[in-house]
Amino acid sequence: MSGQSKPRNRQERIDSLGIQKPRLIQWWQDANKTDVFSRVGIAITGALLLLVLCQSWRPPFAYRVGAIPARDLVSRVTFEVPNIEETKAIQNTRRRETLAFYRNRTEPLKQLQAALRDQLFLVLSESSYEELTEEEKLAFSQFYDISQVSPPAEGKTLDTPAMRFAMLKDVLSEDKELKKLQEALDIAMKKNFEKGVILNLTHKPDQGSKDLIQVYRAGLPDEYKPVDVSDVRIAEASLELVKQLKEQFRTRFSGEESKTASTQKVAQMIGDWIVTRLKGYETLQYDDERSEQARKEAAALVEPVMTPYRFGESQLAEAGKPLATKEIGLLEKEWVELIGKMTLSDKLARVAAYGGMIAALYLLCGSYIFFVDDRSLLLDRWKLGKVLAVVVGAIVLGYWVSGDRWRGELIPLVMASIVLSVVYGRELALLLMAAACISTTLFLGSDLAELVSMAAACTSCILLLGRIRTRTHLLYVGAVSGLITLMTVVGVGIVTGQTLSAGALGSGIEPVYRGPQADMVFWGLLKEAMRSGVYILVSSLAMTGLLPLVEKAFGVQTDLSLLELGDASHPLLRRLAQRAPGTYNHSINVASIAEAAADSIGANGLLVRVGAYFHDIGKMFKPEYFIENQSAGVNQHDSLQPAMSTLVIIAHVKDGADLARSHHLPEPIIDFILQHHGTTLVEYFYREAARRSEEDPNGESVSDKDFRYPGPKPQTLEAAVMMLADTVESASRTLVDPTPSRITNLVESISNKKMGDGQFDECGLTFKQLDRVRRSLVKSLTAIYHARVKYPGQQSA
Repeated sequence: MSGQSKPRNRQERIDSLGIQKPRLIQWWQDANKTDVFSRVGIAITGALLLLVLCQSWRPPFAYRVGAIPARDLVSRVTFEVPNIEETKAIQNTRRRETLAFYRNRTEPLKQLQAALRDQLFLVLSESSYEELTEEEKLAFSQFYDISQVSPPAEGKTLDTPAMRFAMLKDVLSEDKELKKLQEALDIAMKKNFEKGVILNLTHKPDQGSKDLIQVYRAGLPDEYKPVDVSDVRIAEASLELVKQLKEQFRTRFSGEESKTASTQKVAQMIGDWIVTRLKGYETLQYDDERSEQARKEAAALVEPVMTPYRFGESQLAEAGKPLATKEIGLLEKEWVELIGKMTLSDKLARVAAYGGMIAALYLLCGSYIFFVDDRSLLLDRWKLGKVLAVVVGAIVLGYWVSGDRWRGELIPLVMASIVLSVVYGRELALLLMAAACISTTLFLGSDLAELVSMAAACTSCILLLGRIRTRTHLLYVGAVSGLITLMTVVGVGIVTGQTLSAGALGSGIEPVYRGPQADMVFWGLLKEAMRSGVYILVSSLAMTGLLPLVEKAFGVQTDLSLLELGDASHPLLRRLAQRAPGTYNHSINVASIAEAAADSIGANGLLVRVGAYFHDIGKMFKPEYFIENQSAGVNQHDSLQPAMSTLVIIAHVKDGADLARSHHLPEPIIDFILQHHGTTLVEYFYREAARRSEEDPNGESVSDKDFRYPGPKPQTLEAAVMMLADTVESASRTLVDPTPSRITNLVESISNKKMGDGQFDECGLTFKQLDRVRRSLVKSLTAIYHARVKYPGQQSA
């Protein structure tokens, strides 16, 4: 029982039947789960970034100044908008009704009373009018107006200055009368001291009321009260002052009836003296700062007048008329209100809809990449992340710079088009940018016309880009693409009846297609089209400077950088020519024939040529161990075992890659160095080792694995072409008589051997392409080893 096998479980029993599982299940079982989940996580992260940064839960605001709606735009939600004009009108009314502030300084009135006392003391110092000096008479004359001195009426005496003086002297002759005068003045002018006096108000009608003002005493700004203007205006206040003064004289200077008349005249004289001088003693001063603050506070208290717009009823913009700033502001307020009233389920529904769109585009682009293009873009996390970074970045930047002020969504899209075309080629760039343009259009809420314009800009850049051999090539692409986009925008705008720019139209012009107004519409459209063209040109100019960064980030080489790299003055090439001239000459020949072969199948011939220059730089470390650098009759391998010789030969691949990295050569060139031998067999030393093993009875068997290059096998068409060119160029040197037929047989033999050895299994080289490469190599080698005319007397070589 102890030797009995362990019972199998159900799954093991099923597996023992050898039934083939579905491909998807088999793939899942064989896959590296961690790697799969990481790649799925990268894709989901890209989708989430799009959904969040493009605010997918909000409906887009798709309106721009100058756009012509095809239908009336009716409110999608009930909302209110402040009526700015009516609100301002009410605020201005409140400002005009606000009481202006005036500061009351009582010192001028005190000075006026003091001046009155001085004048009276001067005049009353004499006992009679005749004794007055000229100065005193002049001072006394200021107490009455000579024109008011009336001729004597019938039965009355003449009213003369002497009589006036006598009356004044009679009423105010004693000190106690002067004290009564001061008391009468204080009471009569009490209102003037409290409220102040002013000739005319100094504030304008729009700065406050002209009927009432706020008055506060100087030094007491918080103790203010409203005052009727008639109480402080000198023209009106002076009448009340004289009236009050007469009343005070009547009560304080009582006596005989004849004397009462005299006191009233004296009161009139003193009142007239004060009134005539009062305009020079204004006490009220306008406080503009405090009044303005009061006006602002009054205006701020006004509640905004709201204009209601009702769901499905109120028209926000009229069909066929360009949207002006007013309509855009109204539509934006409606949009904000709509967002505010959205429920959580509404927002989640929008996010789910955008998520479904992104998933569909993922599936479309992913299927193309997996089944048609380079599937390593999906299988390698870094490559997948870079692709998504470019596409997602272009969409997000396009979303955020698409505002009505700039309308710059073309800039990131065009730059992404150039990057994708340079890195991944035209076909994949066209597909990815189509997805990016669709996504941008949906996130912005744009229409078909906008999508066509974006597509025209991106596709024209991609198709025109090609291979960048000069620094001005991108400027050429930008100029031509800008012109194409300009014409597209104009054409689409005319077809759809859109101006895309308000221009000089205004908001009240009907859409027309003939006459001066149509010209204005066209010029507005042309202005927008020119903006698009300029954006594309600016984008291409920016990419000219950013191109080295793109090459570094994505590990690709443009023709421009390859031309610079392939310069014969490169330090590595110069050193190779000095230390291993035979290898250098071999590299030049391989570059020549490999470039033509690569071009024949549509591969990058320039990349192959530059890669061929550097593919054998590892031989510089031990050049004498390679036959092309050996002197006649001297072979370093004669003293080595085949296995050791193989290690020396194989080492030039690793040494070359290390040397290339230390000199910062780009990854595609390093790939050529590592892949140009693939995992091929070092046949000469393998056979030598096998022969010696057979001759030695005690010798161990020889495995071909010990005599193969470490690889990897060629991963690209370019690497496969260079492998074949490198091999046939070396082998062709062994031909004694390199006739075309012998060269053809040699090329076919070597290519068949490489193919049979599986060296082309990972590069996607087809039989048709292999045949073209063969013919190109035969043609190039035949040209190199062409027959020459033998001149008379010439010795045979």
